[in-house]
Amino acid sequence: MKVKALFLSLSFSFMFPLSAPAEVIPGTSLSVHFESGNVVGSGRNINMHRVPVVNVDTGQTTLYDVAFRFTFNPTDGFIFEQISSVTPSPPVPVTNITPGLYKTQAGVCYLLEGPSMIDANRSLYTIRGVDRDSSLECSGLDRFTAAIASGPAAGHPDIGSREIVPSLIDNYVYGFISDTSSFGGHVIGSNWEQNELIGIRQSGDQLIIGLFSDNGADFKDPVETAILTKVVE
Repeated sequence: MKVKALFLSLSFSFMFPLSAPAEVIPGTSLSVHFESGNVVGSGRNINMHRVPVVNVDTGQTTLYDVAFRFTFNPTDGFIFEQISSVTPSPPVPVTNITPGLYKTQAGVCYLLEGPSMIDANRSLYTIRGVDRDSSLECSGLDRFTAAIASGPAAGHPDIGSREIVPSLIDNYVYGFISDTSSFGGHVIGSNWEQNELIGIRQSGDQLIIGLFSDNGADFKDPVETAILTKVVE
C-alpha cells in the first residue's frame, strides 16, 4: 500500500503532496517537511525518521524521529490513537572515506586528500585531478577540484543553505565543485561545473562520486555518477 494513499484514507492533512511546498506552522518560524522523511510501517505504528524541521528565519534544519500509533475497528476503520514523543534524530556517523589516489577506467586520476578537522563533528576532504607524476597508471590531467565536508547535509558549512538539503539522502557526504572539469565525454566531464553539488561515498576500493546538479538546479538523486578505483602501488 502506498504511504500517500494510506495517509489520505486516514484523512490526515500533515502529509503534503510531493509537488507542494512545506507550510510554515502558524505562530512560529518553523516549517515541517514530512515529505522528506523516511516513512516505515511497523505493526500499527507509522515511524517517520529524519523529518526535517526548518527555521525559515535562520535556515537551520533539525532532523527528528517520530512515531504515530493507530487502532482499528470494522465500523470506523483506522483511528489515530497516539503520537510518540518527538526526539532529535541521532547524527549520521561519518562516512568511512579512504583518502588516496583513484582513477577512472580511462586512466584519469584524482587525489582524495584529508581529512582535516572543521569542528568536533565535521572533517574536510578535497579531491583534485592529478597527472602522471602521481602514478604511472595516470593519463591526462583534469583541472577538476572539489571540497567535501563529512556529516549530514543539514547544517553543512558549504551547501547547508541550498533548498534541496532537506531531501538529500544520508549515504553520501556532500560538497561542491570549485573548478570545472577539463574534459568532455569522460565520466567526470566538462558538464561537472563550478559550484555544482556533488556527493561521495566509499564501497571497498571504489570511490563513488555523484553529481546532484544540472543546468543550475539541484536534485535529491544523482544526475550522473562516476565510479573511481583506488590505485594500489
